[in-house]
Amino acid sequence: MIQKYKLASASRIKNATTGAPYQFEIGQMLSYNTDATLVSLKICVKMKRVQTNSKLVERGDIFIGIPCASLAEHIEEAIRNGASITFAEGYSENQAVVPVRDARLLASRLAKFTYNEQPECCVALTGTNGKSSTAHFLRQIWGQSGKLSANLGTCGLFIADQNVVPPSIHVPTLTTPDPITLHMIMKYLYQNNVTHLVFEASSPALDQKRLHSVELSAAAFTNLASDHIDYHGTADAYFRAKLLLFEEILPRDRPAVVSADHSVVYDAVSKLNNNIITFGLSLNNFIRAENVVVSRDGTSFDLICGKKRFNEIHVDLLGKFQIMNLMCAVATAYACGTRIDTILNALRAVYAADGIMEYVRTVNGGDVYVDFAHTAEGLAEALRCFREICRRRLICVFGCGGDRDRSKRATMGRIANELADIVIVTDDNPRLEDPAAIRASIIEQCPGAIEIWDRREAIYHAIGLIEPGDIVAIMGKGHENYQTYNTESKHFNDKEEILERR
Repeated sequence: MIQKYKLASASRIKNATTGAPYQFEIGQMLSYNTDATLVSLKICVKMKRVQTNSKLVERGDIFIGIPCASLAEHIEEAIRNGASITFAEGYSENQAVVPVRDARLLASRLAKFTYNEQPECCVALTGTNGKSSTAHFLRQIWGQSGKLSANLGTCGLFIADQNVVPPSIHVPTLTTPDPITLHMIMKYLYQNNVTHLVFEASSPALDQKRLHSVELSAAAFTNLASDHIDYHGTADAYFRAKLLLFEEILPRDRPAVVSADHSVVYDAVSKLNNNIITFGLSLNNFIRAENVVVSRDGTSFDLICGKKRFNEIHVDLLGKFQIMNLMCAVATAYACGTRIDTILNALRAVYAADGIMEYVRTVNGGDVYVDFAHTAEGLAEALRCFREICRRRLICVFGCGGDRDRSKRATMGRIANELADIVIVTDDNPRLEDPAAIRASIIEQCPGAIEIWDRREAIYHAIGLIEPGDIVAIMGKGHENYQTYNTESKHFNDKEEILERR
C-alpha cells in the first residue's frame, strides 16, 4: 500500500531548522510505502541543492544522511547549517528527520531530479583493469567521428582532448564520483553541448548506487580479476557488485558489451541482457583483433567486425592487453551506432591515456616507462609486454598501496620476480599502514628484490642501473601526482622524477 502525504497536512514532517510543521507549497507531494521507503518524488520540496556532505549544507538545502558511524553527528551538523529537510535511515522517531529505507538510492534519485539533463549518449564501463584506457579510446573514436565527447574516471574529466575542471564542481579523485557530483557533471556537459559521455563504474560505486539514476545507452565489462577485496570481502561479492550495472541499471534491451574470452563474465551478463555484443581476440567474438604483433613502435593487427575484415591496422599502443581495451572501445562505439568504417578511420589516431604504458625518456641507451598497473593481473600483463619488446634487462620498480587488498602483495612480488630481471620494491601510497610491513609482504615472494623505501631514490637507483637495451618500468602510479603517508598527501609524480634524474 502506498501512503501519500499531502505536504500541507504532513504534520509529522517538521522543519528541521525551526521545529514547526513543514510548510509546503500547494501540489507538492512526497510518496511513501508502508515500510518508510521513499519510492518516488513527484515534486520536490522547494530547495537549493541536495547534499550528502553535512559540511556543505547551506540554508534551504536537502540533506541525505548516508549510513556511517557518525551519522547522528552529520545530521546535527546539517540541521545547524540550515537544511530544509533531512532524510536518513532508521530515524522514524526523530520528527526532524524523514525516515527512508535506502538513503543511497534516494541520493541518486534526488541528484537526478535536481540535475536532470545529461548527454544524449551515456556509457558506463566496469571491470577490474582497462577502464581508463577503454574510456579514453572510446572518447577518441567518438571525437574522430565528429561527436563532441567526454570521459570521466580515474584520470579526471576530459572533454575532447582537454582535461577540464568545471567551475563550482569539485571532481574527486574517485574512479566514480558520488551521485550528486556525477549528475552535476552530466548537466554541465549537456549545457556545454557534449553529446557523448563514457565514465568508469567502480564496484564500490555500483554497490553504493552512485549511478543508479543515470540513463545509459550501453554498458561494457572490460575483464574480471581480483580487486577491492578489502571493500567487498570476497571475490564473489566483488563480481556481484560489478554485475549490478547490468542487473539494476542498464535496461535489458540496451547493448551490453562483453568479451567471449572471459566466459564467466559472458555467461553472467548474458542472463541479464538480451543485446550482447562481444569483443576480444578469439574467434568467438563479433568484434575481434587477429594476427596481433607487438613491437617497440606500436602494435599491428587485423580487425574483424562480423563478416568484414580490415587488414594490417597499426596503432601507437603497446601490448595485447591494450588491444583488448581497444576492441572493447570499438565494440562499444559500434553498439552506440558508429559505423565500422568510421571507427576504422578513427583508430589510426588513437593514443594511450596518460600514465598507461607511457614512454618517458631514454637514458644510456635504455628506455624508461611508467604504468598505472596496480593489480596482480595488470602488473603481469604490463611486464609481459615490456618483456616482449625488451632487448636486454627488464628493471621493475613498484610497491603496493596501504589500506587496500593485502592478499595481492605477495602475488605481485612473485610476478615481478618471475618476469623482471631486477626488482626494486618501494613505497606506493602506504596510507595508514606500516610501509615496511607492506614491502615485507611483497618481498616474501620476491627474495632477490632491492628494497628502497623512498620512491624518488628507488627511481633514481633504477635509472642509474640502465645499460643499452634495458627497459625500466616504474609501476603502480602512472598519472598520479601525489603520494600518501598516513592521512597526508604530498605532490609526487613518477614522470617528473624520471625527467629530473640526470
